[in-house]
Amino acid sequence: MIVNLPYGRDRIALDLRGLRVRSLMPSAPTARGGSSRVVGEALERSLEGPCLAELARGRHNATVIVPDATRRAALPEVLPKVLDRLRSGGIVDSSVTILVACGTHPRGGPEAMGELLGSLPAGVQVVEHDCRDPEALSTVGNLRPGLPLRLHRKAVESDLLITVGSVRHHYFAGFGGGPKMVFPGVGGYEEIQANHSLVLRLEEGVFLRHPRCEPGVLEGNPVAEEIARAADLRPPDCALCLIEDSAGGITWGGAGPWRVAFAAAVEKMRSWYEIPPGPPCDLMVACGGGAPTDETLIQAHKGLDAACRFLAPGGEILYLAALDGGAGSEDMQEFLDDPRPQSVLRRLSERWVQYGHTTFRLVEKTTNFRTRLHSHLDPELALRLGFEPAPDPEVVVEEWRQRNTAATVGVMVSGAVYPHTRQPK
Repeated sequence: MIVNLPYGRDRIALDLRGLRVRSLMPSAPTARGGSSRVVGEALERSLEGPCLAELARGRHNATVIVPDATRRAALPEVLPKVLDRLRSGGIVDSSVTILVACGTHPRGGPEAMGELLGSLPAGVQVVEHDCRDPEALSTVGNLRPGLPLRLHRKAVESDLLITVGSVRHHYFAGFGGGPKMVFPGVGGYEEIQANHSLVLRLEEGVFLRHPRCEPGVLEGNPVAEEIARAADLRPPDCALCLIEDSAGGITWGGAGPWRVAFAAAVEKMRSWYEIPPGPPCDLMVACGGGAPTDETLIQAHKGLDAACRFLAPGGEILYLAALDGGAGSEDMQEFLDDPRPQSVLRRLSERWVQYGHTTFRLVEKTTNFRTRLHSHLDPELALRLGFEPAPDPEVVVEEWRQRNTAATVGVMVSGAVYPHTRQPK
């Protein structure tokens, strides 16, 4: 078996012939007819309530929340369909704002916006969310007692609020997209930190991961449940939830009230991107999915997390991720200086920083599994994090052939999949 793994903006071929390969693939159908067709049909036929054009009638302006460059959502194809429906309802382009949901991610700037959004009509305003700018935020209620929730003013004050985003598994919030477009997408920094800190809980003086903060888990997940409550404080008038196929095309779309559209997307994701766990794999080949999802450690870690869920204890993984953007946030640096798991947990117990948690999850994996990394990451940093730099992936594969051809090699190259999620009875 020869596999082609996305790597940055290129691909790397690996020859796995002679090994016992188990392919870990989603069953999502290939997008047919282009993303535009799927999106157009979703916007014309709401899952519940009026379609977008009808919702736009009588409104003076609209804000469309979209994901930033760390997420794929085929926006150059999707946004023209959204703008067409808004025009049909009487909202002109000059009254539309595209609000980029950066969450705590750094803003990309004008050049990056052109690539992310495609060509937009004259008059459409583009705003990148800055979670640390208090002047851009407006309080909509309380996230929890004593903690106000602030969202971007363009979302709060808009006559018509639309969210657009792909729904996918998230390693501690259950699923991304849906309500996450509102919060943490356009939320304030302090509120985001408070929410993400729920992933750990104190038990007998020791911080441990909350057992329900897992991919595919929403019920009983304190992070996911608070995100849902936050979205209800300024619910989108129309949520367009999308699902990608393994090549990044939009294969499914649903529009309507956010809870309805999100629930439908989650059901599809479970059926297409969850598989029986089967016997654990001795070895694993996986990748970060190519640009933009393998650009930084913060994003590429998610693919590593998915792959390791199928790996036997003490197993070995060959992971390919370009990592041209390095860590991905300056907030991570203090944890990268001393990334030992207990050291990271101690500092998180003193002051929560979400990317400290990302660092912890990374080194948790490199501690439990032999992790061979092919990337552009600084080799000294890779070693400090517990990775074994692998300049030539073929050398690793040949080593496996010589060592043990009876070992099962899991291969996850065409979209992250997850073991079936156990749902509460």
